Amino acid sequence: MAVVGTRRPAVARRKPGSFRSLLRSRSTGQELGKVLAAAADEGRKLRGHAVVARRKLGEWHETIGKLVPQIRHWLDTGFVAAGKIINLHIPELYSIVRGKVGKSVEFGLSWGIARLRGGFVLATMAGAKKDLSDATFAVQAVEQIVALFGKAPRSYAYDRAGHSERNVDRLREIGVRDVGLAPRGNTPWEVEGALKARLIKERALVEGSIGTVKCPKYGFNRPAARSVAMMGVCGQRAVLGLNLTKLARGAAKNRGIALAS
Repeated sequence: MAVVGTRRPAVARRKPGSFRSLLRSRSTGQELGKVLAAAADEGRKLRGHAVVARRKLGEWHETIGKLVPQIRHWLDTGFVAAGKIINLHIPELYSIVRGKVGKSVEFGLSWGIARLRGGFVLATMAGAKKDLSDATFAVQAVEQIVALFGKAPRSYAYDRAGHSERNVDRLREIGVRDVGLAPRGNTPWEVEGALKARLIKERALVEGSIGTVKCPKYGFNRPAARSVAMMGVCGQRAVLGLNLTKLARGAAKNRGIALAS
């Protein structure tokens, strides 16, 4: 019989090195504080890379000041603190529970992906963990399309996580004629027949676009970035590469030009 909802604190299974790790973190923070104090005494004598190094040390010192209490919380309770820092260089990163087989949790930033006709993709990066949820992005994606192209799409599909009467009403208000939000429970679809089947198919193609932009060719996953801003740049660069590839292939097909694979 499986027991659900219980968890044994990790205190009893704590490794001896955990205390040493905490002590090292405290010591590192103290040493960084001394270095920063010495750099402040030098004042205007710092030039070039020294200024950049002082700024980076300041960021590390601030991050370690937040990380040490989180480590202490884990040592005392056996549970990971809420908002746990997972990256020293980019403390804004967070864990994302996915619930997938073999990948229950991912780490990084949340992105919203919208697929247009022809396979072109628009990407939106979330600044904070709760900034981009299915309930809000289902409408936000259409609002972005209206801002870019001046009018709403005729048909629009989204999975059931974005369904609500409020979202359906808002999409119709924006100008979407065929609202294909997959309903929850026994709620009926807003569309039916061949139109419903087409929107379901179009929605499934979004996963294919996400998988394509994540391939090594475009570099969406694990970018060589050391800041949230640079991660955003790398993500948009990957999406731009995908869109330019689609555009080039479409133009070549119209002109009867065979492209090298």
